[in-house]
Amino acid sequence: MNTGGQRGLWMIAVVVLLGAVGYIALRPPSPSSSAEGRTLVAPGSSTARLPSSPPVTGRADIAAPGMSSVNPFTQSAPVPGNSETDSDWAMEGLNPARTRAATTSVAPPLDRQRVIVAASFAEGVSPPVIARGLMLLETKDTLSAIDLRTGRQRWAYRQNGAYLSPAVAGDTVYFRSERANQGQLIALELSSGRQRWTFTPKRLSTAANNYFGGHLTSPVVVDGTVYMGAGKELYALDAINGKVRWEFSAQDFITSSAAVADGRVFVSDFSYFYAIDQQTGTLIWSYPAHSAIYFSSVITGDIVLISSGQNLIALAIHDGARRWEKSVPGESLIPAGARGDMVFVKTTNELFALDRADGHTLWSFRDVNYVSLPALTQEYVFVINGMGTNASVAALDMATGESVWSQTVPRLATTAPIIAGRAIYVRTTDGKVIELLG
Repeated sequence: MNTGGQRGLWMIAVVVLLGAVGYIALRPPSPSSSAEGRTLVAPGSSTARLPSSPPVTGRADIAAPGMSSVNPFTQSAPVPGNSETDSDWAMEGLNPARTRAATTSVAPPLDRQRVIVAASFAEGVSPPVIARGLMLLETKDTLSAIDLRTGRQRWAYRQNGAYLSPAVAGDTVYFRSERANQGQLIALELSSGRQRWTFTPKRLSTAANNYFGGHLTSPVVVDGTVYMGAGKELYALDAINGKVRWEFSAQDFITSSAAVADGRVFVSDFSYFYAIDQQTGTLIWSYPAHSAIYFSSVITGDIVLISSGQNLIALAIHDGARRWEKSVPGESLIPAGARGDMVFVKTTNELFALDRADGHTLWSFRDVNYVSLPALTQEYVFVINGMGTNASVAALDMATGESVWSQTVPRLATTAPIIAGRAIYVRTTDGKVIELLG
């Protein structure tokens, strides 16, 4: 497929990428689903409403006990096992390498459910972020902080624009907000929601490019530096004050969020995949890649997984040498995660587990309509599969890919699940966040 054809194919995908997360770029258009469509291929509580008043740009509302006008979420009963000492999911992809592999153990069946929050609108379907006992949740024109133990809102920051999942480091939350091709990266105090600083990039996308690529990417925070793409630039910002430490200029508009490991920052544009020195911003190597929109590369061991056109390529992180390549006829592959010697890649409706060394298929899990990005534990792969009334949360055996547990959730969104403590968290299309516990 030529570059012009690919860009036309991805126009709808990039809009969804910006409204929620990059992986939803591959979301299927069909709302229908069938339980019989799920196959395995294996070689060898409470409801609450948000205020109806218009949002005030850049304002943090601090919740106070008993003040329903400020606290739009009703109190939920405390659930044990989710204290601030439990493992967090503090950024999209879980960690700077974007592996989506948690260290905590979550074992099915997950037969206990709790509705953490319920909004009054069917908007906001990017995954929540959980850190230090707080859930950071995208809702309409608002970033809300919910006390995970009680379900009560701690604060809400109102800002016109769409969000990708924020990133938490220390006592600060960083998130991007973009609307009408204008945007900022915003840093807030985690405990209160008070603004600490904002950063406005020098450019985003352009009409000449049909606003394709170049949008603000999901931030990643490593060693006191925030990395974010916008326009044709990758920025490294001081996490304390937002000052630019360095700026890298790509050849074309940025098409993926950054991933960081081994002293390198990895990012894509329409023409190349780049490895950039984490400290200085100088180019270490680049790899010619075909046009592709995807959330982020995934780094595991000594390789980095990237999308190039419709294919998935594994490159050596030190010099960019191609190790192996994976393709599925008629489908586009994106990096989906990694754990140990296994890497995960996906199309719209199929998840593949590959051998990290050579890329051969270990197993695959397919749905007739949709399979999400995974959340990984030592023993299980958790995904959302199906759409509409047949959408469910499933646990797959890490070794074989066989479904060992599945739970239908009404109005389940196709947003990827996340893991925090001993629970799985999923979103619904009517604004709920559901906690699933064993």
